[in-house]
Amino acid sequence: MMNHINSTARASLNSCTPFQLALLLLDAKLMSLMDLRSVPADQIHLKPDLIK
Repeated sequence: MMNHINSTARASLNSCTPFQLALLLLDAKLMSLMDLRSVPADQIHLKPDLIK
């Protein structure tokens, strides 16, 4: 769920995603350990059934 939320571009981030900014600030190993990955824009799903 969090990968989908953090892969959504935001105007407040100058059309960047939180994931893109995390890549700049966090170590790649940490991103991998936390299973953080980008979801392609055409596959982002932000509906409650994602939790099921």
